[in-house]
Amino acid sequence: MTEVIRLAPHDPVPDYGNHALVLRRMGEDDPNAVVTEIVFYGPEGGSVPAVGADGHAMRLDQAVHAARAEAERRGLKTLYVVDRTAGRLEREVLRDHGDHSFPADRLEDEDREDGVKGSDIRDRSHDAGFVR
Repeated sequence: MTEVIRLAPHDPVPDYGNHALVLRRMGEDDPNAVVTEIVFYGPEGGSVPAVGADGHAMRLDQAVHAARAEAERRGLKTLYVVDRTAGRLEREVLRDHGDHSFPADRLEDEDREDGVKGSDIRDRSHDAGFVR
């Protein structure tokens, strides 16, 4: 039986080995859209949109059910599920119809190894790992 492992919205997803993945994310071309994909890793790899027989997008729970059945058919032991739209900022973006602008103090982006202290370019050291 395929084990279902639910990941937190920002957890990394294994991209190696034999497993299945249900990924819910914001659309790339349409920030109002939410896309659910089913991805298979292993000998029979591939990705398919989570669309039902009626042509409509599946809800996340429907996609998990369908992916688990297919993973079991393929002999995959693990199905990862991650909803990239479930984070606090992501829910706010969806609520604001794709508006990604946030006050700078709400975002945190540090890479101490490269000398990057914040999300603003003015906070970075002059040699923060960038090549000219």
